[in-house]
Amino acid sequence: MLKETLHKNIVKDLKVVRRLITKINPDAAEYKPIENIRSILEVLQYLSSCSTNIIRFWYNEDQSDPRGFLTKLRKDDPIVTLENAITIFDAQIALVDDLFANITEDEIQNKEVTYPWGGKGTLGEGIIETSIKWLAAYKMQLFLYIKITSNQSLTTPDLWHKIEIES
Repeated sequence: MLKETLHKNIVKDLKVVRRLITKINPDAAEYKPIENIRSILEVLQYLSSCSTNIIRFWYNEDQSDPRGFLTKLRKDDPIVTLENAITIFDAQIALVDDLFANITEDEIQNKEVTYPWGGKGTLGEGIIETSIKWLAAYKMQLFLYIKITSNQSLTTPDLWHKIEIES
């Protein structure tokens, strides 16, 4: 049951991001409030793989170098643009589906994983501590950037519940 809950949560958040992409003012794609903070496109780039790369690491045979593994995956990630973002997020949703199809409920409850920053937990705890939290935090950053840079009247449901892209 926890497996299904985690899976649904990640997919829903990725679908919310897909919808938010349609609200981005193209002239604001490079917007960042100050230097040394990610721009809209950089936030999208991070969101495009943060929920899956860590799970892929935990199923990699060599877990001795999490930073190296994750850096390599990020280098292989496609570059997100406003033109290809929806397609990239569709691919992420499919990847989440594939990853969770190969994870058992027992692994969610009992497989021990090591966090990239050290410490250990179960796979389920790890997914909450990484994928779920990272998606929620950066999705909110994207939402706020869009509110700041567009004339869209986005509200709370746009951040948490609306997943369908309007035609």
